[in-house]
Amino acid sequence: MKTKIVLIIGSSHLAFRVKKQLVIEGYNVLHTNIELINSETDSISLIENLSIFFKDIDTASLAMVYLIEDKDENNLQLIISLISLFSNIPITASLFNENLTPHLLKDHINLKILNPAKIAAPSFVEQLNIQIAAEIENENLLLEYKANTPKSFSIIQKILMAFTLMLIFAVFFFHFYENLSWIDAIYFVTVTAASVGYGDINLANSNTISKIVGILLIFGSTISIWMIFSLTIDLYLKRSIQLELGRKKYTLKNHVIVCGLGRLGYFIVEELIQKNEKVIVVEQNENSNHINYFRQLGAEVYIGDARLPKVMQDVNVIDAKALISVINNDSLNLEIGLNARSHHNTVKLILRIYDDLMAEKIKDYLQIHHSISASAIASKQFLNTLNFLEA
Repeated sequence: MKTKIVLIIGSSHLAFRVKKQLVIEGYNVLHTNIELINSETDSISLIENLSIFFKDIDTASLAMVYLIEDKDENNLQLIISLISLFSNIPITASLFNENLTPHLLKDHINLKILNPAKIAAPSFVEQLNIQIAAEIENENLLLEYKANTPKSFSIIQKILMAFTLMLIFAVFFFHFYENLSWIDAIYFVTVTAASVGYGDINLANSNTISKIVGILLIFGSTISIWMIFSLTIDLYLKRSIQLELGRKKYTLKNHVIVCGLGRLGYFIVEELIQKNEKVIVVEQNENSNHINYFRQLGAEVYIGDARLPKVMQDVNVIDAKALISVINNDSLNLEIGLNARSHHNTVKLILRIYDDLMAEKIKDYLQIHHSISASAIASKQFLNTLNFLEA
């Protein structure tokens, strides 16, 4: 049994995972969090509270202090406080804001700073190239589905086709029934449909049937042109508004859809762009600081709720290479994945699931074969800092 003590300060999922592995490896683990440390005294100073907390701890016996709170500001306060109190204690801290790292590491050789999101991101991207037997079968089903799916038409296309057929019928009718030449029939139908009516050709002396056809042509043309014009303007205005709001219908193929532009999503998208993948990001928060950054890098960003079927249709999930959902909520990731699959059951799903045991159950029962625990991946790097010191 190792006599060295490892102290973990943090209440994140990663902190508990690191603790579990250290206990398995036989370390004596002390575990607390910043709230408990501050609640033990009446002082509002974290430095004072830490000095009181460490009174009963032999700092010489500390093999490592892990600072793994969820929030960067808490880890930053802990780093500064511990460095000011104990310059020789080995510290490994979690920090997502990499801009601060070089300044903190300067002149502090006992401090290691790791970014859990950056560590885990490549593992999600690697899943794109891992293909299992079930997915090969899904690809065959997708090809069959596309081959057997009839092409659908919009209402504007349907009206336009009906209008065209009406004009063709009218040309044939007046050519054969009124004995007009082909060019005269086309000319007469055109000026009638356009409501010009020069009067050089008219139906004043024609029989009742021709006049009825002429009336129907006038009304049919007027209604068709009005509807096509109105619907086209409406479609244009809606698309303009949707574009302003960050929503539009994409026609990309073999692209990767990333749901969630948080800390992990940020590094996954960066990794995908570096690998020249076509990326559509679905982010619900239109005020996210990263949206413009990734648009400048060439990624598409759709503002909306990835759980909605319309959003999956707009980002063209049926032709996507994969869907990666890395929102900070297991149930939301699962809901997004299952909704995407219900929209089209052949899409490749890569989901962030905190609990790796739960991830295995999801593979077994829901056939989602790429469910990954980001904290499980990051914890290995955190443990390596301790193993490196003892080597």
